[in-house]
Amino acid sequence: MYTAVRIQEKGQVTIPTDIRRKLNLKRGDMVTFVETECGIVIKSLDEAADELLIALGKKLEQRGISLDKAMKRGMQKGGDAAVAEFGLSEGEKEALYQAVSLRAQSAVKAIRENARKYGTDKLTDEDIETEIQAVRAGNP
Repeated sequence: MYTAVRIQEKGQVTIPTDIRRKLNLKRGDMVTFVETECGIVIKSLDEAADELLIALGKKLEQRGISLDKAMKRGMQKGGDAAVAEFGLSEGEKEALYQAVSLRAQSAVKAIRENARKYGTDKLTDEDIETEIQAVRAGNP
């Protein structure tokens, strides 16, 4: 299927309704653009993060490294600590950071949606960061 759309003044485009339905996208959803050999693909944040983590997990598994352990270490001590401890390559490091970044964006969106839903939408970015740090420390 080919669908032409016009690029607006600020580089914005409207994703056609039939494509939004196929991707189950709603107003306010965040997407990511993934460059592939065939061109640019639009994916949800979670889908893109899942794909990155699955591919990274397979690469690490071949070296006897658990993705779960690397992720846990990254959440506890920071990404650089996980990279150093597990000897991740530059490509593995980039995939890990991209996946974590996508997951974080998705989490912040969900937090904001719940805040609006329950009337607590006066949370600041600082409040959200404090909550994220508490979860990382194991104190939800």
